[in-house]
Amino acid sequence: MKFKKLIPGAIVVALLSGCAHQQPTVVKSTNGSSLEVATLFTPPDMNNNRYADPKLREVTPAVSGVGMGLSVMTAVLGGGISSNAFDKSNYKGNAIDAMPEPTASYLTLKAGTVIRQWLDKQGSSYAYTQPLYIGAAQWSLVYSDMSADNSNYDLTYRVLFYKRPEGGNIFSAYIISECAPAVKTAALSDWRANQYQKVSEETRKMMDSCVLELENQLPRLLKR
Repeated sequence: MKFKKLIPGAIVVALLSGCAHQQPTVVKSTNGSSLEVATLFTPPDMNNNRYADPKLREVTPAVSGVGMGLSVMTAVLGGGISSNAFDKSNYKGNAIDAMPEPTASYLTLKAGTVIRQWLDKQGSSYAYTQPLYIGAAQWSLVYSDMSADNSNYDLTYRVLFYKRPEGGNIFSAYIISECAPAVKTAALSDWRANQYQKVSEETRKMMDSCVLELENQLPRLLKR
């Protein structure tokens, strides 16, 4: 897991589209400790200048030319071409409507359990004033090799956990931890089989590993 302090700045985010009705939740411990937790799309300025994926994004060689054009145009409008503008992982590709981003519906529920357990042991009846954000960042299937006739595809999942320090304000730097499990590779036909069943299974494994990493980072994120 990568972690760093993020420079202060306004964050404009939306609740995950699949859970637009969901409000931030308050995790409460048995000793009276509490922490507000919100699941959001990570904004571009915290996500290497890329938009988070609201649905599974599938990038094939057939759409890479269009994707490259969009990537460069975004960079030009922003005032310059970034070093990763031609990275195929940044191509727009195709959004799979039947596969909404799963962080809110799966990871957040498990994260609430480990947070509650941590508060039970370490919370000391403290009510946190700054919320913890769980930011969905990337969920994509991208071809491995453009030159191959039948390229494999890499499944990528990334999520960010971030929070302002207690006693901080809107100008305080966030402490941010990024979880990016190793990509999983398979043939596209395998990924697509049974309504993307393998994608769902492997993504849940990735999210499980990120819950474990969140647990390891809670002493940093929830330091008082």
